Amino acid sequence: MSESDTNVRLGASSHGLARRLGLFDATMIVMGGIIGSGIFINPSVVARQVHTPFLMLGAWVLGGVVALAGAFVYAELAARRPEVGGQYAYLREAFHPSVAFLYGWALLLVTQTGGMAAVTITFARYFRELSGVQTSERVIAVITLAMLTIINCLGVKMGSGVQSGLMVLRIAAMASLVIAGIFFLRTPHPTMPNLILEPDELDDLVGYILSMKPARPSR
Repeated sequence: MSESDTNVRLGASSHGLARRLGLFDATMIVMGGIIGSGIFINPSVVARQVHTPFLMLGAWVLGGVVALAGAFVYAELAARRPEVGGQYAYLREAFHPSVAFLYGWALLLVTQTGGMAAVTITFARYFRELSGVQTSERVIAVITLAMLTIINCLGVKMGSGVQSGLMVLRIAAMASLVIAGIFFLRTPHPTMPNLILEPDELDDLVGYILSMKPARPSR
């Protein structure tokens, strides 16, 4: 490689995107991508597929292992290929720019869009129940998406601040549910999960596999 090529590469890297997110903001963004609003609905979906506490918790543990393995993969990719672009850059370098191009449009028009719509409808449903507002769920969802879009257009710091605040509230809500279940549950409940599976539950492998879908990470 010639000296001029080296200078060009150094100049390009020195004029990259500004690093405006700290460790806390980045952590909250990653956690927000994994733990969405569906965490308040998905446990009931898992419980309908499997019928013992052992299998229910097992589905979430296995889902956590899958998420952790994916995190390790992306951490290794980020260390080896630190270019801006994330998955787009990885696909472009590993396969072909056309593959990354199609992935980007599919992410914009299908994957992320559908996920955001589902999460926003969940938020609208809870918002109506808690606030007593009789507005249509679709209207609340559209207003919410529009507000979040405007906030993110105001800058990275503004968007990350809102994301971090919402994630902290989500963690507090989940902690409150756990504490309430431990200390305020009045009905008798077993102290140990049922570790012995019934014959029909041993045959219910399909149900257990289906339970992995809501238990898997959202991204």
